[in-house]
Amino acid sequence: MSTGADCHVYEKEAGEWYYDLQEYPYGTTEGYLTEGPFTTYREATKHLHKHHANPGGYGITRLPGCKHDLLSKSSMGEVVCDRCGAFPKEREK
Repeated sequence: MSTGADCHVYEKEAGEWYYDLQEYPYGTTEGYLTEGPFTTYREATKHLHKHHANPGGYGITRLPGCKHDLLSKSSMGEVVCDRCGAFPKEREK
């Protein structure tokens, strides 16, 4: 079950990932908790899932130029870049 909290994972500078998570009570506060920096997208999302309730999804903003050199399988079985969170289809764009 998800909280429905607003959440955004983003790369501020190369290799510097953060996430902003809406504070409780969701939808009635403008406050956000910012966590980071993390060196990869995967580190940021692992921290989010380990330390907070499931927000039910999040937006991702990454900087261009990732080499997609840290590939693994997502929980859905798709190949994803741990460094930037992109899927192989995005690699060609």
